[in-house]
Amino acid sequence: MNVRQATSFAFICASAIVSFLAPTQAQTTFPDRTVRIIVPHPAGGSTDVVTRIVAEKMQSIWGRPVVIENIVGAAGMTATAQGAKAAPDGYTMTAIVGTTTTLLASLKKRIPYDPIRDFAPLVLFGTFPNVLVVRPQLGVKTIAELIDLLRASPGKYAYASTGYGSSTHIAAEWFKHETKTDILHVPFTGSSAALPALLGGHVQLMFDVMATIWPQVQDDALLALGVGSPHRIALAPDVPAIAETLPGFDVSSWIGLALPAGAPADIVKRSSDGILQAMADPAVVERMRKIGAVANVLDPEQFRAFMKADHEKWQRVIEANGISVDQ
Repeated sequence: MNVRQATSFAFICASAIVSFLAPTQAQTTFPDRTVRIIVPHPAGGSTDVVTRIVAEKMQSIWGRPVVIENIVGAAGMTATAQGAKAAPDGYTMTAIVGTTTTLLASLKKRIPYDPIRDFAPLVLFGTFPNVLVVRPQLGVKTIAELIDLLRASPGKYAYASTGYGSSTHIAAEWFKHETKTDILHVPFTGSSAALPALLGGHVQLMFDVMATIWPQVQDDALLALGVGSPHRIALAPDVPAIAETLPGFDVSSWIGLALPAGAPADIVKRSSDGILQAMADPAVVERMRKIGAVANVLDPEQFRAFMKADHEKWQRVIEANGISVDQ
C-alpha cells in the first residue's frame, strides 16, 4: 500500500467512525435545540396552563427552549393530527388529552389518527376532575335534589357544554341517562363562551373541569354539587363525588405528553425522564393543585396501558348509554 492509498484508506475509516458515532453523539446531547409542544386548545385554558407549568420546568432541566404552539380546530383533532404526523425525532411533542384521543375515538367512526397506534406516550402528568355546577338560583343543594327537580320538569332546564364530543358534553349525557332525566343541550365553543351563558341564566347547569369552574364557585356565583372523580378530592373535600349518588360515575379529563409513533426508544426515554424529573418538583405539583389539576404521574408503559383502558371504558359507557354526537 503506497502513501496515497494509505491516506485514502485512513480517510475512509475516519469517515466511517464519524458516521457511526454521530447518531450516538446526537442522542447523548438530546435535546440540543428547541423542543416544541403542540397544545390542541387555546392559550389560557386548563390544558394550556398545565402544559406551560410542566414545560417551564422541562426547559430549566434541559437548558433548552421548550415552546408551546396552540393549534385550535375540529375539537382538538387538527392539532393532534399534526402531532401524530410530526417527525419522530423528539423535538415535536403533543399534549394529548382524553377528549382528543380516547373519547373522540369512541364517539366518532373516523378521526384523522389512531390514539393508540399513532403515538409514543411519554408521561401522564395530570387529571382534571369534572365538576357539576348549577346556578344558586336553581334552589337545589345536592345531586338528589337536582335529580328530583329535573324529573319533575322534563325538558324545562338546559345544560351548557364546551362543545360536541367534549368531556363536558358526554358527562352530562351520561348523567341524563343514569338519572332518567330530560335536559336540553346547549353547546358552546369552549368554557369562555359557556360560562357567561350559565352565569347569565340562559342555561342552568354545566359540567366543566375544576381548573376552569372553581373560581366562580369560590365567589359563590355557582354552586358545586358534585365532582366527577371516583372519590372526593383534596381541593374540595366538602363536595361529594357524583359516584356517591350514581355508583360508577367517573368523568375526569387527563393530560400528558407524547411523541409520534416511531420515535427511537432512547429518545422516548430521555424525553420521559425529563418530564418525570419535572413532575418530581413539589413546586410544579403545587402550582397544578392551585388551579384544580391533580398530579397523577405515569411513565410511558403505564401511560400506554392507561390510554388503552380509558378508550375501552368510553366505548362501554357510550354504547351502554346510547350516547351520540348529535351534529
